[in-house]
Amino acid sequence: MFSRYSLLPVLIPVATLFLAGGVAHAAPSNAQWQAINVQLTRDHILPRYQTLARNSTELAAATDMLCQQPEQLAAAQTAFHNTMDAWQGIQHVQFGPVEFLMRNFSMQFWPDKKNLTSKQLNELLSQEAAANLTPEYFRGASIAVKGLPALERLLFSDKYQTPYGCQLTAAIASNVATMSREIAEEWESQQLPRIDAAPDGEDYYEDSTEAATELMKALVEPVEVVRDLKLLRPLHKGANKAKPRRAESWRSERSLRNIQLNLAALAELYRGNGSTSVKELLTAEGEAALAYQIDTHFQQLDNQLSSIDKTLYLAVKDPADHATLKQVSDQMKILHRQLEEAMQKLNIQLGFNSRDGD
Repeated sequence: MFSRYSLLPVLIPVATLFLAGGVAHAAPSNAQWQAINVQLTRDHILPRYQTLARNSTELAAATDMLCQQPEQLAAAQTAFHNTMDAWQGIQHVQFGPVEFLMRNFSMQFWPDKKNLTSKQLNELLSQEAAANLTPEYFRGASIAVKGLPALERLLFSDKYQTPYGCQLTAAIASNVATMSREIAEEWESQQLPRIDAAPDGEDYYEDSTEAATELMKALVEPVEVVRDLKLLRPLHKGANKAKPRRAESWRSERSLRNIQLNLAALAELYRGNGSTSVKELLTAEGEAALAYQIDTHFQQLDNQLSSIDKTLYLAVKDPADHATLKQVSDQMKILHRQLEEAMQKLNIQLGFNSRDGD
C-alpha cells in the first residue's frame, strides 16, 4: 500500500503543470489598475462632466432667453436635449461628488412611480411665488422639482408654458447648471487627487484596486439598471400590454436615445484608449475570448437599437419592434453576466449591489 507521502513527488509536478497551463493567473497588480484608473478618470469621466457643465450652462442661458422671446422654445428644447445627452453619457458614474447632497437624484429623480414631479410642479405653478425661483429655495427643494425630469415637463408640455412657468423653467435650469459645474469642479479638485494618490494608501483609497472597484461598479451595474428600468418596464408583458409611459424621457421622445447613450458610454469605459483598458487587461490575464465577446455584445446592442426607426413610446407597442427590444433585453442580460465573470477573472469584488432586493 502506498503511503500518502509517497504521492507528493508525483503530485507536485502535476500541480505545477496544471497552473502553468493557464488555469490560474496572478491577479492584476496595483500598478496595472492605477494606469487604468488614471486613464479612465482623465479621459472618460472628467471630459464628460465638463461637457455636462458646459451644456447645462447653455441650457440656463437658453431658458432665460425663452422668457424674453417665447419664439425661442425650439432652441431651449435643443439645449435641453444637449444637456440630457451629456447626463446620459455620465449617468453610470454614481460615486464621488455626484453623491454629495444627493446630486445624482436631484439631477434626475426617476423612475417617479407616484408622479411626484408633476404634482409638485403643479403646486409651484399654482403658488406663483417669487421666493420659489431663488437659488436658496432650490438648495432645500424636493428632488422631484429641481432637475431634468421637471425641465422636460416644462419644456415639452403646452400647459406649463406660461410667464411664471417660464421663470420656473429658467430657475430649475440654473440649478441644474450649478450642480453640474460643482460636480465637474469637485471631480477635478477632489476626486482626481484621490485617484492619483491611491497607490500610496494614505488618503481616500487603501490602494489602486479599491479605487478600481468603484470604476468597475460603474461599468457592470448600470447594464442591469438600464435593462430593468429603461427597457423592461415599458416593454411589460407584450406589445399589447406595453406601458410606454413608464419609459424614461417619453415626453421629449428620447427614451431610446438615452439607452443608446448609456451603452455607448459603458462601451467606452470598457474599451478605454486601447492599450490601457479593461478589455486589454482581461486579454492579458488569458481571457481574450471573454474580452472579445463583451466587446462584440456592445456592438451588437448598438446595431439592434439603431435598427429601430421609431420612438420607444411607439416601438414597445409594435409587435416586431417589441420582439427586437426583447432580444436587446436578452443580450443585455448576457452582457451583464459576462461583465460579472470578467470581474471575477480580474479579482475585483464588486460587493453589495444597492439594487439587491428591490
